[in-house]
Amino acid sequence: MSSDLKNVKINRVVQNNINNSSFPKSQEVPMDTEKPLKSTANPNSSYEKSILTTMSSEDDINQKALLDISSKSKNENLASSDEVMLIKPKENNALPNPNQEYFDEIYENLLLDEDSFSKKINPYYMSFQKSINYKMRAILVDWLIDVHNRCEMKKKTLFQTIFIIDAFLSKNTIDKKHFQLLGMAALLIASKETEIIFPSLNTFLALSNFAYTKQDLVDMEREVIKKLNFDILAPTAEEFFEINAEYFEFTQEQKFFGEYFLDSSLIDYNLLKYKPSTIAVACGYIVMKYYKLDGVHLIIDNRSFDVNQKEVKSCARELCFLLKNLSNSSLVATKNKYMTKKYMNIANLCEGK
Repeated sequence: MSSDLKNVKINRVVQNNINNSSFPKSQEVPMDTEKPLKSTANPNSSYEKSILTTMSSEDDINQKALLDISSKSKNENLASSDEVMLIKPKENNALPNPNQEYFDEIYENLLLDEDSFSKKINPYYMSFQKSINYKMRAILVDWLIDVHNRCEMKKKTLFQTIFIIDAFLSKNTIDKKHFQLLGMAALLIASKETEIIFPSLNTFLALSNFAYTKQDLVDMEREVIKKLNFDILAPTAEEFFEINAEYFEFTQEQKFFGEYFLDSSLIDYNLLKYKPSTIAVACGYIVMKYYKLDGVHLIIDNRSFDVNQKEVKSCARELCFLLKNLSNSSLVATKNKYMTKKYMNIANLCEGK
């Protein structure tokens, strides 16, 4: 995990928007602080690594294998037996081969969960927000992408963070003085769920130059979890795209190309009208069109993906338009991220087309 936080900054536009605020605090999210947000992190802050450990009972430790398959039965057709068939992950921890018989079932279960959690997101929640707007959301998300990248967290953590923010704002209003605090609390909650080692409270506070206190952050974390009734994990576009990329056997470069569009989609509030699975398929569709891969029609015709062709193509057009506009804007976190060698300078590839 990187400890270099001196360059972690929130966009000046956020600072100006919030410092000039005259809106009252929200009654939905009671907070004690009236401190303004600041733009830079504490360069002397460091990560206090905390390692989560799991406790195992004696029964778990002494548990033996349920099946004992002898060498004589290796060539037998186990599919016809009553024994449980398991999908064994690849050695490189990639997703299971989608050609396995359980692929459709896995994807269908994700779609069912998506339908359940999609009701928690109101794609028009800005209509009743009085202190914030879609531009401020874009700036906050851009900052979170930068923080997430520098902290070297899992990709899933970022997408769960944005889900928590949008789910909370779909039912609650918030004062813009505490909008960044909401983003910090959402990232803290998501990191606790998905990371093994996650930043300490002091690290999160340092990201805002200690504009908030520990109690502020803890109170906001408690408020978010309470309002969401602990439903803080949901299928995200990142999960769907991982399966799509494996299914169509994207190369590493092609995968990064799609992820560039995928991460950028988080910034645009208008894309909330699409389901995560639709956005994922749209990103895969863009990859296949750009690299002129065979069977491009399969990604929108595949019955397992259960998507509307018109929606996918419409979403793909919006993503391309978004990425083109972002290249000329001050929201550069995603672009900077994908201009590094780690991501094969894929942003430069997009800039040249």
